Amino acid sequence: MTMPSSPAPRRAPAAQAPHRQLAAALAGLHRTLLNAQAIGHPAAQNPYALLQAVMHDPAFAWLRAFSDLMVKIDEAGAKGATPSPEAMQGFLLAATALAEGGAEAPEAHVKLRGFLLRREVATAHAALRETLAQLRASHGQ
Repeated sequence: MTMPSSPAPRRAPAAQAPHRQLAAALAGLHRTLLNAQAIGHPAAQNPYALLQAVMHDPAFAWLRAFSDLMVKIDEAGAKGATPSPEAMQGFLLAATALAEGGAEAPEAHVKLRGFLLRREVATAHAALRETLAQLRASHGQ
């Protein structure tokens, strides 16, 4: 008769890698902005129709700047890799342009500002800006 094995002891979670912190904060804001943009849209009640709208409807095109940056961060950190310091600097600059304004993403920032009166958007925006401030400080920006 074999004894059931006891579960492995839980380890404390390691500090989240900087690129993962940035991607998580961007994803939170992106999700909130997507939900805000979808209000009143015919596809809002159907997730599959909303996905199609996000990919093809010009009303959602401005959100691609956020999703494109998240994809770049995920690709740079694929299979446990750590993005180079140069890549991380680029991610921070791009995310800052989205969150705070900049030549790299003028349309996305203008649209974002239009949604900042919504509490949930303002909260997610503040979380991204806080993450950016922490990461810039730790990366010498």
